[in-house]
Amino acid sequence: MLKVKLTENYGGVTIYGDFDDLDYLYEAIIYLIRDEAKDIHEYAMQEHLYAFLYEVRHTYQGQRDVELVDNGVSENQRKWLNLKKQDVTDNNLYLCFNYLLPDLILDMILVKHFIKKIDKKNNDEYNSYINMVNYFYSIALSSLEKELTKIKFNKIKKGIKEAIINPNKFIPQWFEIISINYANMTKKQREKELIPVMEAIYNFKKHEKYFDFKKDIEKICKEKNCNINNLYYENYPEEIEW
Repeated sequence: MLKVKLTENYGGVTIYGDFDDLDYLYEAIIYLIRDEAKDIHEYAMQEHLYAFLYEVRHTYQGQRDVELVDNGVSENQRKWLNLKKQDVTDNNLYLCFNYLLPDLILDMILVKHFIKKIDKKNNDEYNSYINMVNYFYSIALSSLEKELTKIKFNKIKKGIKEAIINPNKFIPQWFEIISINYANMTKKQREKELIPVMEAIYNFKKHEKYFDFKKDIEKICKEKNCNINNLYYENYPEEIEW
């Protein structure tokens, strides 16, 4: 079963699951973003979700972290089911990885765009891939509800719900800088800046600096004769205070 938990210092979330959980989550998101992007902006949106999938894949391949979790099987249950100690251990092995909170919130907004595209084609309320993705992001949101104040949580939930991504206005570098700055913060700074940071993500089109930033990026692309997907920042911290 997938589990999501806010990290101790509000750096992000820890995502837990066994091989099958993570593999199916991977396949579900791939299903949503598998079609060719209609332009460079939508491609950039896909790329952000592929970055999440990169972590998922390396986790179920055993290249991230693991945690032993009590499987809840009591001694009475062992006797009733005639299970020997060597047949069922006391713990299940969960594979897990950390993921930055700003990136998670952005993913939750981006994935709505691709679900809407699929729904227009199929109109299938029983689509298991879409339901899997919605389930994952619902438990991710619940992990915030458990730790944040009601006011903060409701603001974030409302912002995600009302956010609409227009692909031709999506500039990935804006969100990349937000994630870098957030990764460099202390817990106290994150608690103080949490709502402004989240608003800069789900209300980016209303942010006073966003369109000036967009113009600057487009100018750089023109000067370098490249598109927005060729520009990256390389100053992520080596160590994050999760």
